[in-house]
Amino acid sequence: MRSVLAIGIIGGLLYWGSRALSAKRLSDKSVVRTLNPRIAKITFAGITLATDIYVDNPTNVSVQITKPVITITTGGKYVASSVPTRDQFTIAPLNQTSLGVAQVEVPWSALTPYISNLVSRIPALVRGGNTSIQSLNLPLEYRYSVYVNDIFYESTPERLV
Repeated sequence: MRSVLAIGIIGGLLYWGSRALSAKRLSDKSVVRTLNPRIAKITFAGITLATDIYVDNPTNVSVQITKPVITITTGGKYVASSVPTRDQFTIAPLNQTSLGVAQVEVPWSALTPYISNLVSRIPALVRGGNTSIQSLNLPLEYRYSVYVNDIFYESTPERLV
């Protein structure tokens, strides 16, 4: 009985260890790309930012990954985040996979410190059709959190504009 229990414990440790190692290897070597960041719409509620998400898997194993939750911050303070979903994707080895579009609605209340500067630019943005995030000229950072093979991973913050 003891040997069966020991084998079960060792097997469980090896299983979770291999999953953690593959998630760590993917997080160290993979590249999560946010392509084409843009202003999707401007409403009375706020500004909706959108970006296309791609994941490169340079490893030789396929992994399961959830759709990343994108969190927007300014000066390290939370501003907004995308809606979490249960969508899962299989990232094939040595491949790039599209995870679709992530949208984050940034409320006007979060932008109050920058509102005087921003209000003067909104008519030009709407009229001119300029949908680049750089046109906002706001100090925004983003990070993403994702589950890789059921193990949580969070990126380091990166400057958005």
